[in-house]
Amino acid sequence: MLGFKRALLQRRGLSQANQLLELAYKGWEGTMPETSFEVPQVDIEGKLPDGLKGTYLRNGPGLIEKFGQKFVHPIDGDGIVCGLTFHGDGSAHFKSRFVETAERKAEEDAKQFLFRGQMGTISAEQREEDTKAVAEAIRTGKLPKIKFRNPSNTNVWHWGDRLISAYETSPPYALDPFDLSTIGKEDLNKTLSLKRLAAHFRIDTTDPENPRLVTGSFVRSPLLPDASLQINEYNWDWSLHKSHTYSVPGLSYFHDMALIDGYYVIHNSPFVTLSPEAGAKYLSGQAGPEDNMKLNKDLPCQLIFLPKEGNAKKQIVIESPIAFHTYHFGTCYREGSKVVLTTTALQDKFDMSWEWRYWLSNMCKAPGKFNRLDIDLERETAEMYEIDPASNEFPCSHPFRHGHVGTRYNYLMGCDEPGRGLPFMDVVKVDAERGVEAREKWRADGLVGEVVFAPRAGYKSSTELDEDDGWLITQMFNPNRPDESQFLVLDAKDVSSGPVARVKVNFKVNYSFHGTFTPDVFLN
Repeated sequence: MLGFKRALLQRRGLSQANQLLELAYKGWEGTMPETSFEVPQVDIEGKLPDGLKGTYLRNGPGLIEKFGQKFVHPIDGDGIVCGLTFHGDGSAHFKSRFVETAERKAEEDAKQFLFRGQMGTISAEQREEDTKAVAEAIRTGKLPKIKFRNPSNTNVWHWGDRLISAYETSPPYALDPFDLSTIGKEDLNKTLSLKRLAAHFRIDTTDPENPRLVTGSFVRSPLLPDASLQINEYNWDWSLHKSHTYSVPGLSYFHDMALIDGYYVIHNSPFVTLSPEAGAKYLSGQAGPEDNMKLNKDLPCQLIFLPKEGNAKKQIVIESPIAFHTYHFGTCYREGSKVVLTTTALQDKFDMSWEWRYWLSNMCKAPGKFNRLDIDLERETAEMYEIDPASNEFPCSHPFRHGHVGTRYNYLMGCDEPGRGLPFMDVVKVDAERGVEAREKWRADGLVGEVVFAPRAGYKSSTELDEDDGWLITQMFNPNRPDESQFLVLDAKDVSSGPVARVKVNFKVNYSFHGTFTPDVFLN
């Protein structure tokens, strides 16, 4: 298939975007090094802003092949966490380290691929063994014991005295923020009743003197009609502020949430079909999750508002006017009965194909579009419309102003060419109030990753300075320069002018999934 696509591009003539798309798979190849060093000044192009002080953290697969077993999707690859520390004086320090999960350690010790991946990576021996286990489970009515890997590769963030690495369906891991070494599995003071932690979180700064970390954990069995969703709120010292476990009828998937006054907001996707038959095929290794992650017109597409008081108050369920799947929300706030919510919406033909062996879904066929939903909680209605034309994913906004009334700035990794879904070469700033008339963008000379916002005022930025007063940080890789990666720093108030600084490292930093910025500096 790749050969056919390359031939097609050659017949059309290779634009820069076409050429980069053809070679984009190189960003996943090889095993990324573990390292730690001060970045030489000669490798910093431009000038790092004096006020930029803190640590940019990112997580993603550091390999896509292990002991001869090629992974069928990057989501199965072992997570490697990177930290780029800005000292505030124009200098920077880089470090990277694999998350030493129990599964990774067992495989490294045995020098053998032992644990199948949840996206379908499985050896022939494992498939045979798991098929027998599922058949026995059907006969006895007992759950089969399947050895899935926890790659801990989806996100990383700092809160209180802990650095957390997370993957949707498994327990998180605690890391040492100073050298990124793995401390061990983390149960957050025995508060994770579902024994897992989703990759996304929110910070509630309604009370700026007492901010709270809000996390989610999700479990749904194909044998049961309802899902369990635990939402916890933690104080800075990791003491539990509140915890509620919701039973959500029909919820089949959870990745992200939004916060508004009085409610947690989640999305019920019509693109995930769960059934005993599908579950048996998946567990036996006969099908991957992508086989069940396609539009099912018999399923509802809903926005669900979970009361922060817990189950004592009724959930509000609002039907979406358009069927879509979403992984990530942008800005969101409530004013009276009105809610403004932004999100990257994947529609119609979306599936989890590893397109061009570059992107995580079929973005060329089903590009993500940034949408705004205007929701009326009293009437239980929603209107939805596109507010930016670029194909995009991984929307980012101010981390300390989520849910604040009037927040509007979103930052996207985008492909801003009509008719194209990939590659992502553009950094796009979207104003949720003014839409395309106020958009800004800058096109890179390589492939950009998720954009992370670093507020100038740090922890005080929930109440100080403008919403967009800070910097954007993104990772960039150009396949024509395979032995180099760059971290770009842009002024969030002036995106169209491009980077104010580039931090170069003389090796390939593999593509990442998600990252965060903390105003804290961690150096031994």
